[in-house]
Amino acid sequence: MINLDEQRLVSLERGFHIPPKPELLSQIADEMQKSDASLDKIANLISRDISLSALLLKTINSPVFGLQRTISDIRQAAMFLGLDQLNRLVTLALLKQNFKGNACISLERFWDESVEVANACVLLGNSYKSLMPVDELYSLGLFHNVGIAAMALKFRDYVDVLKQANLAKELAITNLEQARYQCDHAVIGYFISVSWHLPKPLCHVILNHHNTHFLEQNNDEQQRMAYAILKCAESAVDYARQQQYSSEWFKIKEQCFAELGIVDQDFADMVEDYVDNAMAS
Repeated sequence: MINLDEQRLVSLERGFHIPPKPELLSQIADEMQKSDASLDKIANLISRDISLSALLLKTINSPVFGLQRTISDIRQAAMFLGLDQLNRLVTLALLKQNFKGNACISLERFWDESVEVANACVLLGNSYKSLMPVDELYSLGLFHNVGIAAMALKFRDYVDVLKQANLAKELAITNLEQARYQCDHAVIGYFISVSWHLPKPLCHVILNHHNTHFLEQNNDEQQRMAYAILKCAESAVDYARQQQYSSEWFKIKEQCFAELGIVDQDFADMVEDYVDNAMAS
């Protein structure tokens, strides 16, 4: 199981820009935790950021949501989406704002895939009664590969590593990253997740999400289930996009199934449902 010492974290921080958690997310979280959470107050908090509000409205009015009428302000958006979904969109928008620039990959495509994994995590969490709240599972899916965005912005040749990982399927991408850069996207993603105050169990799973021995090495039930859900979600998205699974998946799938109390057919049915939903959206 992967652990990080303080010296390694300090070294990484010097080499990468790790943005702090935006104050707006903290303010929204504080309000949502109240028993009488105010939709108007949260909408007003978001509306103060003009560029963020414009981005959210553009997203909400896109064909993805299939609205019959145009949403013109954040309060309308909150009423239509609900606070949980609005908070997810705000988090995604702020991530995009903090990780933008001249990257060697398409960041738009990267975030699209991250959202797909996050949504699949929620689907699985609802289906298998996760020990972790579904909003946390959404964050896990959204943040698990965030280190890739950071590396794509920092290293112009990082795309070569991604291509190599696709060709050399038996080699873990984190090993290829370590060989070239002495760091990897799981470690960087952990650091970003800590900086954005994600719950510690999520950060630990993000750090270990390419560790195929994680379920053997970890006794924490919540982390084990979160890891299994994330790997199943990744695989569902892989199949929906490419009609195939990664070699990593075949190393861990039986352990993941055992953790979730499912069998191959259960997973196949879930993947079919996910693919049908993805094609319909």
